[in-house]
Amino acid sequence: MPHSPAVEPSVSSSSAPPVLRRVVIGCGGDERSRDAVRLGTALARAAGAELHLVLVVKADDPFTIPYPPVGSIDGIIAEQAAGWLGEAETLVDEDVEVHSSIRGGASVAEGLIAAVEELAADLLVTGSGVGAGGVTTHPAVEALLHSAPVPLALAPRGWRDEGGLTEVIAAVSEQHAAHQVADDAAAWAGQLDAGLAHVTFSSDPAARQSSSSGPQEEGVRRIVAAGRTLGRAVRDVDWPSGGVLMIGSSPLARRRRLFLGATAARILTHLPIPMIVMPRRDAETPTSPAGSTR
Repeated sequence: MPHSPAVEPSVSSSSAPPVLRRVVIGCGGDERSRDAVRLGTALARAAGAELHLVLVVKADDPFTIPYPPVGSIDGIIAEQAAGWLGEAETLVDEDVEVHSSIRGGASVAEGLIAAVEELAADLLVTGSGVGAGGVTTHPAVEALLHSAPVPLALAPRGWRDEGGLTEVIAAVSEQHAAHQVADDAAAWAGQLDAGLAHVTFSSDPAARQSSSSGPQEEGVRRIVAAGRTLGRAVRDVDWPSGGVLMIGSSPLARRRRLFLGATAARILTHLPIPMIVMPRRDAETPTSPAGSTR
């Protein structure tokens, strides 16, 4: 398993590059980061993509004086960061090409976005801290959910790759099934050699039964998450352990940027599988990708 901070430009053998060529994982020393490494590794392996482990060290504010004055701690921080990266590397399978780097930044989110742009990455992966009966927040994750320029994959707490990625599930609305997310999910499913499904969310418990007689797109499994509350609707779905849910950004998102909407945020708190939030395209029509539940 090669490890190098250097980045070589990738060259596609066809005029249309693959959906995923480079995957960046935001690393640290916590369990959230280990969840991210496991998910990023699974995605990179399935896609045949390069994996980049990036650990961001916040740059010192020149106007802040530490107290008590203990002198420079740069060496200690660098040593700790290198140790965390080494631990992350041990979680990456040997058949995945991996590179590691430590970078500075005014914030973790800014440092990761800079790395994504410099590396021309196609996906950023982080741990969500959500799942297994609990929800935690992290400023870097929250910032990325409202500013990342590439798709952001969020690993639920304790996520494990128990049999590969088997299905890409696009969150679409009944009114706007032909949506950017549906196209992206189809492309990802093709590259990951995974199945494809569409899920709609509804606050009407009867929607699941009434939808069973609706038109079925060939090769696409249809899921209806229905319940009197969004949390109940999400929890009642038999989500596949190898599935990932792809969802679009809020209409409030700037073009080519993420913005996690309120509905998607509520889905995330109950979702047992990874969520991938997609940025808005230049010509995207503002629609609600998560269905009719608000």
